[in-house]
Amino acid sequence: MEEQWRLYEAYNELHGLAQELKTPFDAPAVLVVGHQTDGKSALVEGLMGFQFNHVGGGTKTRRPITLHMKYDPECEVPTCHLVSDDDPTFAQEKSLHEIQAYIESENMRLEKESFRFSAKEIIIRVEYKHCPNLTIIDTPGLIAPAPGRKNQALQSQAHAVESLVRAKMQHKEFIILCLEDCSDWSNATTRKVVMQIDPELSRTIVVSTKLDTRIPQFARASDVEVFLSPPAHTLDGFILGDSPFFTSVPSGRVGSGHDSVYSSNDDFKQV
Repeated sequence: MEEQWRLYEAYNELHGLAQELKTPFDAPAVLVVGHQTDGKSALVEGLMGFQFNHVGGGTKTRRPITLHMKYDPECEVPTCHLVSDDDPTFAQEKSLHEIQAYIESENMRLEKESFRFSAKEIIIRVEYKHCPNLTIIDTPGLIAPAPGRKNQALQSQAHAVESLVRAKMQHKEFIILCLEDCSDWSNATTRKVVMQIDPELSRTIVVSTKLDTRIPQFARASDVEVFLSPPAHTLDGFILGDSPFFTSVPSGRVGSGHDSVYSSNDDFKQV
């Protein structure tokens, strides 16, 4: 663990030196793909160390959100700059509350339009003491509509979202973070979509979310063992890391209201 931390620190120092010398140094780009309610935004917030988006059931992300993160050990609170939709060379500093409000306003605007979603990314630059030097792209959640004519509108939206996400996955320089919210790997739905673009899962990391809620669903210890260490043939490819990763992100929001669980992002990070 200590060796990995030293490697991470060395990477951060190299990244910082490249920025000081204004020398190009590409950080890894991770594309987060999953169905609605799979916990995409919550996982992204866990990686960043602070909350910035609306999470919960239904559609909370109608435009891809690109987060260019920069590790800054002296930055005690997240410093965010929202890149202009009209001029990508211009970015305005915004508070976390303003970032949340902008994302929510875009969701509401798109909800009233016929397409309901947009491939144009919301781009945010972030500096924070808990941020890794990394680019994360949070995509709209895939939709699994019910069959039948009465659900044609939702089926149309599902097709549009899948097309949008598939187009993002076409970028071969992206590492795909494939989120699954399931207790049976043979029924994993997101992986089926990802494998249409990355059939061997050679640049895909499979992540099982909400592990804390998953374990009680198993009746036998052997079922848990198979879930945590699935046979290679079950995953249909040689995924990055050789096996799935498992996450459990703390629930509850940061704020001062009566329904808030954490008083600050530091409290959230500690959990």
